[in-house]
Amino acid sequence: MVFFCMLFCCQTIIVVEENSLNQKIKKIERVSITDQVVKQLQTLIISGEFVIGDKLPTEYELCGQLGVGRSTVREAFRVLAATGMIEIQPGKGAFVRHNHENSFDNIKFCFVEKHAELSELIEVRMAIEPLALRLAVRRASDQSIHQIQEIHEAFKSAVGRHNNIELATLDESFHNAIIEASGNSLLIKIGKLINDPMMEFRTRSFAVEVHVDNATQPHERILNALLAKDEKASARAMLDHLDIAREDMEKVVQNIS
Repeated sequence: MVFFCMLFCCQTIIVVEENSLNQKIKKIERVSITDQVVKQLQTLIISGEFVIGDKLPTEYELCGQLGVGRSTVREAFRVLAATGMIEIQPGKGAFVRHNHENSFDNIKFCFVEKHAELSELIEVRMAIEPLALRLAVRRASDQSIHQIQEIHEAFKSAVGRHNNIELATLDESFHNAIIEASGNSLLIKIGKLINDPMMEFRTRSFAVEVHVDNATQPHERILNALLAKDEKASARAMLDHLDIAREDMEKVVQNIS
């Protein structure tokens, strides 16, 4: 069992792993206490520390190990139960349960907790996004296309503000909207899994002005191919865009390493 001690100050949490010979302090995150508890329990389950059928520590035990109140633990249990990861049995406790979504949780663990390499993330995107765009050409509703157009216009408007976080968020929204327009639930889930690890790369890359131009123009070509209902051109435009994005992000990573 992995035990944790947590220090809270203005919802800033420092997580210290006690049973490590060299104490390791995780990156400070400004998130709610409940979300931190949920994330730690998810990590323990996904990594195999707890398996299907295992009983989780009691509320009292978790309060002591995590340094939080019982209301926080109860809320975390409710969140995990709502996702199907655990089952709460009155009078018995909380148990890890089987859930068909857990396979996606394991993939997410690899991407987020294990810090997937940029090259791996781009390879996944190059596999799913051209396909998603081809499907969107066939299936996208007028409303979906309008949403993609609006996001693209918002991205162009944001260019002059030189806010790399805003640009990264809009870039993510643009690509998410295309994947969602595909109507393929599996592609949508995979796309969402890589959003978090990709965001850091997006944000760093858009701090470089030329990289912003390298996204704006390809987005225009992608949108035009979608509007023209040209599957081949849309897939080619997406592949070209992702290839340039990979080069831009790799340059940024090399500069900070």
